[in-house]
Amino acid sequence: MRLTSKTIVFLLMVLIYFSMAFITGLNDPFSKVIQTQFSLSTFQSQLGGLFFFIAYFFVGIPSSLFVDRFGYKRSIQTAMSVVVFSFVLVLLGGNFGSLVVYFSGMFTLGCAVTLLQVVVNPVIVAAGDPSGGNTRMNLGGAASSIGATLSPLIVGFIMGNVADFSSLSVSDVNPLIFCIIGIAIVVFIAASLITFPDLNISGGENMLSEFRSLVNPKFLLGIVAIFLYVGMEVSTANITNLFMLNELHVDPASAGAVVGTYWIFMLVGRLVGAAVGTVIRSRTQLIIVASVALLLYLGAIFTPLSYTLSLPALDSDFNIVMTTLPVSIAMLIAVGFCNSVMWTCVFILATQGLDRSTNLAAGVFMMMVFGGGVIPALQGRLVDVFGSFQPTYVVGAFCLAFILGYALFVRKSDK
Repeated sequence: MRLTSKTIVFLLMVLIYFSMAFITGLNDPFSKVIQTQFSLSTFQSQLGGLFFFIAYFFVGIPSSLFVDRFGYKRSIQTAMSVVVFSFVLVLLGGNFGSLVVYFSGMFTLGCAVTLLQVVVNPVIVAAGDPSGGNTRMNLGGAASSIGATLSPLIVGFIMGNVADFSSLSVSDVNPLIFCIIGIAIVVFIAASLITFPDLNISGGENMLSEFRSLVNPKFLLGIVAIFLYVGMEVSTANITNLFMLNELHVDPASAGAVVGTYWIFMLVGRLVGAAVGTVIRSRTQLIIVASVALLLYLGAIFTPLSYTLSLPALDSDFNIVMTTLPVSIAMLIAVGFCNSVMWTCVFILATQGLDRSTNLAAGVFMMMVFGGGVIPALQGRLVDVFGSFQPTYVVGAFCLAFILGYALFVRKSDK
């Protein structure tokens, strides 16, 4: 039976959102795994994420052209095949002690996720009533948050149950990697059963003309905002996890649960965004959330670590426990709620009116996602230099200040 409904296409996009987020979320806990296995510095522990996200820069535009040439079905099938290949490399690199092979696997994994991103963003907007595009993106983002929440929770639980934490290695997470390979195969099969309807968003007939349509201040500043947003979003989770493990010496399972809460806040925020998306304009949403996030970041930087509170978390036996953490950590976790709708708002503001250049624009957006590798690596380097985590969050504060400036720059008439 061939399924052609846009609703079925939307549901598949939601599944892919979940899969991408789960895979991307592994960069956070895996940074601690390879840091322990290979005795890496904070900066070096972020190189896996750097190789993963730098792939976006190199294959963002080629991915867009690939989608235009081969269509959505083959693009999804190709991406999932590369996901399987990539995790085989990760397994080989981790289990045989080769960082080169491990980083190669992370790079090709990033290539696969980039291709998926180019597919899901325009398709989920177009798979239904145009007025509900914002809402559908936020619902997809909600599924993404669930996937991102489960990654640190599961790996944190695995890490907490390793008999000798100092001997932690990639081999300890082999079962999880095999499960992810299974998810990739399920998505491949699901895509094979669906006939994609004509969504009227493909282009590529006149590449030069399409590039020219992107040369406008709103779009150019928008891609800078996306670069900084993704970097800040990833860095908030990755560096805060290392902050708790390396400086505050929090139990790995508890740290994973706290970082998971960050992604839960993003889930809640996306659900709220989906509910208000047809009422509150994207520009207004972006101004509000960027302002609040900036205040939370500044609070996290300047609040003394001696100011603490108790937060619910999980221990290595999956029991709910109360963990005492600095207020600064709670502020950083709360940023997740604000981050939840930033991608949606910036994407819609920057690409509004591009019409058949949307695929190309999505490809350019994907290139800028490599900020998710650059910003955490930069902050990690500052941690090595200063020997402390808290002051380095000034990097994220700068990112948020720019995003707020972009929101204020966009005309009020934009949705």
